[in-house]
Amino acid sequence: MKTRRLILVAGSLVVAAVVVCVLIISYWRQRPPPTFKDSPKLILAIEALKNDPPKLVAAAQVFSRDRVSRGQPLPSAVTLRDLITGGNISAEDVRVFDGMDVTIYPMVSDTTPQAILIRVRMPDGFQIAAMADGSVQQLPK
Repeated sequence: MKTRRLILVAGSLVVAAVVVCVLIISYWRQRPPPTFKDSPKLILAIEALKNDPPKLVAAAQVFSRDRVSRGQPLPSAVTLRDLITGGNISAEDVRVFDGMDVTIYPMVSDTTPQAILIRVRMPDGFQIAAMADGSVQQLPK
């Protein structure tokens, strides 16, 4: 009797382990693999975010001041396209960001170091951000 019970318990444990393994494998197969087709662009964008945030932020601040001086509401976010169209920065200065969605948040202050100052979305949905404390971080898609 005890042998039969032991075999039943051991068999149940084996079946449970197999089910857990199948579930884990199916979960990992459903996750899309990371795409790094734009990795050279990504590396350039990260370097630009580390080296040129003052240029982008200054252009966004000038853009914001111009809007306020014309009696328009102060934007909480400014796109790179807005800055180029407004003549605040040249397309050549930001060529490294071609094909990327870049948003600058000029209202961020030094008192919130983990606030996003500049967000860059790559064509494949990968996102990076320059934070107010000067760090560059990956954001969830």
